[in-house]
Amino acid sequence: MTKLSVVITGGLHGIGAEIVERFAQEQCHIAIIANAKNVDMEKIMALFSQYRKMGSDVRIIPTDIMDEAQVQDAISKAAASADGVIDICINAALISQAMSYEDTTPDKLDLFYKINARSSYVLMRASQAYLRKSHNPHVLNIAPPINLDPKVMGYRTAYTATQYLRSMLTISIANSEAWKGIACNALWPVAPFNDGGNLGIYQSHIDTLNNLKSVKLFSEAAYGIVTQPSDRFNGEFFYDEEVLEMLNVPLDQFSQTQHNTQRKHESHSEEKNDQKEINYNRKLASQSVYDDALVD
Repeated sequence: MTKLSVVITGGLHGIGAEIVERFAQEQCHIAIIANAKNVDMEKIMALFSQYRKMGSDVRIIPTDIMDEAQVQDAISKAAASADGVIDICINAALISQAMSYEDTTPDKLDLFYKINARSSYVLMRASQAYLRKSHNPHVLNIAPPINLDPKVMGYRTAYTATQYLRSMLTISIANSEAWKGIACNALWPVAPFNDGGNLGIYQSHIDTLNNLKSVKLFSEAAYGIVTQPSDRFNGEFFYDEEVLEMLNVPLDQFSQTQHNTQRKHESHSEEKNDQKEINYNRKLASQSVYDDALVD
């Protein structure tokens, strides 16, 4: 089986890093498009060494994602290392900062726009020709379902507006004739995680103190979406738990209780690790959940 070729932004921290780890378990070519100036490279390289032992080729292509020419060059390098093909393009980079209206200057709004929205569009455009060469091309944007409730829109103006622009780009790309045959969907967490730097993303009505799950739930959902046939769904907004439920993946394995139990019995868990291959059911839900707002 040919290794999947994956390009991802935001792959050095939080949700993006968890997605990289999940794909590394599947022997993939993974190119992380990122500005790596402020990371612990010794720690990162040690982690990548572990990924190589799994059979994956993971590397960073240092890039300013706000610079179109640099992104195009990075994508060309990523494709060249994978026989000229990109199978999966993931936009996971984002900037989030709590700011009042008074603190949201035009310059700060521009910065949020460049990272949360424009860089996503640039990455998708740069990847398109290489995605065309894939037998099962996917774009996955980490972006929320759009909710125009004033309570949501008035909260963290720069972040909400620019994240919703990424959401709108998802719909635009998915319905563009030029992108026909390439699946473009969005994924968002339904609740905070108990680990992994959850970026403070949550639904306002969720009890954030109980029943929290591991961030690995999100990365499993991301893997589940982009390994489906590209003609199965397009232009959809999925919540992570929704994806795993429709693919018949048990959610309790990601719960805090389950996590603690596994740690207590770690010495007896090696055989169970061999059972991590998930038997994905190809059944799709007839529609996604759109009704509740997710804000940072």
